[in-house]
Amino acid sequence: MTAAPLEKTPKNVLGIIAAAMAEPLHLPLSAGVPIYEYGVGPLGALDQWTVTYGTAAGWRASDTRRVLARKVKDVRASDWKSAGEYSPLAGSCLGNGKGAESVREIPEPDEKFADPYLRTWYVLVLSNSTGPVGYCSFSVELELVERADLMDFKLEVQEVFIDPTHRDFRHSEGFCVVIAQFAINALEEFNDRLFKGRVTFTEGVTLTVAADVESRSGERFLFSIVKELDRRAEDAWTEPESPFNLGLGLYIRDIEVDPRW
Repeated sequence: MTAAPLEKTPKNVLGIIAAAMAEPLHLPLSAGVPIYEYGVGPLGALDQWTVTYGTAAGWRASDTRRVLARKVKDVRASDWKSAGEYSPLAGSCLGNGKGAESVREIPEPDEKFADPYLRTWYVLVLSNSTGPVGYCSFSVELELVERADLMDFKLEVQEVFIDPTHRDFRHSEGFCVVIAQFAINALEEFNDRLFKGRVTFTEGVTLTVAADVESRSGERFLFSIVKELDRRAEDAWTEPESPFNLGLGLYIRDIEVDPRW
C-alpha cells in the first residue's frame, strides 16, 4: 500500500502569498523611542526602565553601543566561570550600527531548496535612569515553504545580555513583551496584505521560538518568550481579529520552542 500524495497548494493561494511578500515589512517605530516602560527596579526601588530599539532614549547610537560593548567585555571572564549559567557574549550585533532592518529575500533560480522569506531584525536596548544596561538581538521571519506546510513563522534570538547588577530581577521580561508584540505585528501586517489580495483561505502556522543556546539563562529566556505568547493567546481567545484565531488568513495555531544546544 502506497502513501497518499501530499495535497498541492492551489496556485491562487500561492499567488496571493507571493504578492504579500513583494516588499519588506515596515519599521514604523523610530530608534530610541520607548516601546515598553515600567517603574520598579531591584529590591522594589522605584526607577524608570525602558525598552527601545537601536539606542537608549535620549542617547546617541554610538554612545549606546560603546557603553553596552564595554559592559559585555567587563563581565566576559565572570560569565565564563558561571558553569553554564551565563554565556560570554561577543556583542557582535552592537557593531553594525543598525537598530532594525527589514529585508525581502528571493532565492536565485539555481537554489533548489531555498524559499522566499521576509525577515525583520532588531536590537532592543534596556535602560534605566543611569543609561543602557542590556540588549537583545532577534529576528522575525516569514517564509513561503510550498511543501508540507504553507508558511514557516519563526522568532530567532541571537544574543541577550543584562548587566550582572540587574540580573535575577526579571528585567528580561520587558524584552519578552516587546519580542512577542513585534512577532504579532509582523503577522498582522502580513495578513493585511493578504486581505488586500482578497484572501479566501485560512491557514494555521506554527510560531517557532529558536536560538543557538549556550547557557541555562539563554534557554530560560526562550521559554519566557513562549510564556508571554501563551498569555497573549489566552487573552485573545474572544477576539475574532486576533492573530491567534483569525477566520481568514494566517493564524498562530501552535507555539514551539527550539533551544539548539
